[in-house]
Amino acid sequence: MALRLDSFNLTELAARPEDAFRLASLAMAEGQRIPGYGGDCYRFRMGDAAAVIRTKGDPATGEEELLGMDTHAASACLWTCRVVRDVTPAGADPMSRRLLVRCGEGEDRAVVDVLCPEVLPDIREGDELRLNMAGFPLRVSYDPEACPGVVEAQEDTVLLQGTVRDAKIGETFLGMEPLTRFLSVTVSTPMGDVELCHPLEMVPEAQKDCVRPGASVSAHCVLSGDAAVGEYAGGVVFDMGRNLALLARFFREGGVERLVPILRSDCACTFLENRQEGAENALALLELVRQELSQADLNHCAEGTVTSGAGRGDACLLLGNGRGECVFLCRLELDSLCRVRELTITSDPDCEFELKA
Repeated sequence: MALRLDSFNLTELAARPEDAFRLASLAMAEGQRIPGYGGDCYRFRMGDAAAVIRTKGDPATGEEELLGMDTHAASACLWTCRVVRDVTPAGADPMSRRLLVRCGEGEDRAVVDVLCPEVLPDIREGDELRLNMAGFPLRVSYDPEACPGVVEAQEDTVLLQGTVRDAKIGETFLGMEPLTRFLSVTVSTPMGDVELCHPLEMVPEAQKDCVRPGASVSAHCVLSGDAAVGEYAGGVVFDMGRNLALLARFFREGGVERLVPILRSDCACTFLENRQEGAENALALLELVRQELSQADLNHCAEGTVTSGAGRGDACLLLGNGRGECVFLCRLELDSLCRVRELTITSDPDCEFELKA
């Protein structure tokens, strides 16, 4: 969604389909693999730029299917933002997400193409995200005078104004071979710093002296935010809370293949009296249960805590009709690596619980 090779003067790297495939193959062979729930990404550094490849396993062949490629900057502009709404366009591949987000309680909003979203178990309205931000201007203007900071969301782009904090010449390489140079400008905005990357030629001659700290910049741009940062820098993170969040998304939306990373190969799944052993059988049972619960309108999820028995104090997932009635309780038993050893869905009236506040 954010394949802005032109922002780094790298358009020729993917000028033809065979060129793009060659770059993607190189990235998958030599880049950093970032495992996700529904597929993997590969980050391939090229100096001050990076290519990010999206892939998904093909169940029929067991091979990785290439979904697409994005670019990003070698930046460290971190936003802590909240999801306002999912605005991913219809027909986007399953590894692409576009979100409307806000930071703090201000009026500013931004539309962000999220890279590596599959490292997150779920993305819902109100969730807090940590994103490494870069911007790719379609139009840009620099001015020596200060201007009010503004971030205004458009349909799939953003209008922003801010103050230049730093400006430098970025360089790209392929191995040891120098490729291109571009302008890399760190801009302070009301939502946080953004690394704007664009060709030097985009700046009018009369404005080139304004590309300096303290000047202001106005840009119409595409914003990109990498979710594979901080604790997610190496990919998915396994723990009870995230495993339950992943299951909650599954019961709401489907996508049983996203559960594969959290299940041990010898795991067992029990629904009432039906017990299935082995990951493949467990997944088949879970998909059947999801379909039946969805048809009965019992796929509404809430977090809870077990208050009786041997698992007292354990987190659990409560399944019901969304009107305050919880019909089933889902419990997990994890191994030392926080993979699921045992998954139990029960309606036992003796299994007491309370809703998470």
